[in-house]
Amino acid sequence: MNKQGFLKGSAILLFTVTFTKALGLLYRIPLTRLLGGSGMGYYSSAYCIFTPVMAVASAGIPSAMARLAAENYAFERFANLRKTKRVAAVLFTCIGLVLTGAVILLAAPAAQLLTGHKNAGIVIACLAPTLLFCTVMSVWRGYFEGLHNMYPTAVSEIIETLFKLALGLGFAYFTNTRALNEFSHLGTCFGTACSSKEQALLIALPYVAAASVFGTSLSSGIACIYIMARSKIKGDGITPRMLQKDPVTDATGDTLRRLLRYSLPVSLAALITTLTGMIDMLTVNPCAAAAVSKSPQTFSHLLEGGLTAQQLPNFIYGSYEALAAAVAGLVPTLTAMLGKSALAGITESFAKGDNKAVCSRLNKMMTLCAMIAFPSGLGISLLAENILSLLFSGRNAEIAAAAPSLRILGAAVVLVSLSLPCFTILQALGKPRTVALIMILGGALKLCGNILLIRIPRFTLTGAAISTVASELFICIATLLLTYKAANARCAAREVFVKPLYAGLMSTAAAFLAERSISKIHIFTFKPAFVTLFALGFSVIVYLFVTALLCEMPKNVLKSLFCKKNRKNT
Repeated sequence: MNKQGFLKGSAILLFTVTFTKALGLLYRIPLTRLLGGSGMGYYSSAYCIFTPVMAVASAGIPSAMARLAAENYAFERFANLRKTKRVAAVLFTCIGLVLTGAVILLAAPAAQLLTGHKNAGIVIACLAPTLLFCTVMSVWRGYFEGLHNMYPTAVSEIIETLFKLALGLGFAYFTNTRALNEFSHLGTCFGTACSSKEQALLIALPYVAAASVFGTSLSSGIACIYIMARSKIKGDGITPRMLQKDPVTDATGDTLRRLLRYSLPVSLAALITTLTGMIDMLTVNPCAAAAVSKSPQTFSHLLEGGLTAQQLPNFIYGSYEALAAAVAGLVPTLTAMLGKSALAGITESFAKGDNKAVCSRLNKMMTLCAMIAFPSGLGISLLAENILSLLFSGRNAEIAAAAPSLRILGAAVVLVSLSLPCFTILQALGKPRTVALIMILGGALKLCGNILLIRIPRFTLTGAAISTVASELFICIATLLLTYKAANARCAAREVFVKPLYAGLMSTAAAFLAERSISKIHIFTFKPAFVTLFALGFSVIVYLFVTALLCEMPKNVLKSLFCKKNRKNT
């Protein structure tokens, strides 16, 4: 069986997420340039409505499948392992079909009710097939993750991202070109009469966004077909002899109940986790509108690009979500993969009552998370405007709106990166309700912060970020304490927090000095993009050097990748 330990599995998933996020930026950057802040408002609103439904449909499936697969494999119940996968495939396919149909039918009224933009409904409807494909694909991903095989998940994610890049951008540009051609020949855009090219482009925005997300749906379908075909062709490593060891299987009803018992609380927790996006969608626009009407001169620098005061709230929301929140969300997706990698091993150790192994695996996971979180969050805060200018050059108004928020969200990057993997572990330890309670309290804090701060003109551009940091600080502290308590483990604070934080501070100082030094060289005129890349590259070199001196973990990661047998790679 192609089975990896925690460090090697983590390395595989981290490489995969890094690669897919790089491709995701290649998708997001031209799409943001094409749609602008207003168009990304439609795009982000649709995703904020769709994400909670996706959380209910599929968020709990991988962890539930991984947990059941790991338990069955630990106790050598291989026949029951196979049956669990068959039952899960039927159950979640039916759930995916029902939810897909419901989303398509309710897309337009939901968009009108929650966002005030009925045209966002077409974007939601084009996203709907993703529900079916992701629920089915999650069964296979969780199954293989429970068997300590991260390759199917990794390859399917790469395939999904590649096709998303090609189809999503291709459909978006095709739709935009078609809209312009229709206007030039007929003076209309999708049947609506237009007086100018700018008006035609504005009318085309929801259709361009819809075309892009339809490409996303197709890419999920292709990845789903791949992982199912791979399972059929290559198998899962379980031989007929292994199946004969214990041919007894649980009743189908019992299997269904266990799948739902493990997946539903996780889905509920994931649903509550999406509260941040929903809260921003529901509060940023109206609160920003109140701030603009109260003090329009505060936002005069954003109105210079031809925006009206009525369009400004949607522009602020779109810029915050598409630029600041998108960049801040890149790093936590990396550390979330560490939780997925650790899940199977911690579940097996917990099922066998091996508390020492649980403690060791948990501290390894948290050390890797901290090594990613601290330098990334500090660097994003320091170079916020530089990073946005590098990624979204030409969108000066959007960058001006998003940069103040991103400086603050750097702190949230650290906090979310540490708490997300703990959510997975709490679920593995049978505490999904704890995650839900923490997220409800954090969401309440976020809601109060948004309502209080965004309405104040001087905090309109940063209020959502400040309330996010306050919310995530509470969530992070509570999650860390409860995770170690549930695992009955002692945190190795020096390895987990002190050394990574010191290395992160050193790398951030290096980035600051490098950026200032190269900017003061008057012999040559360096482009801002080169200055940013040079500062980031220099900080990475310093960080790798400091971590190599202080931490044992990087050496173990390299050993896990290049040594077939390594006792530490467990």
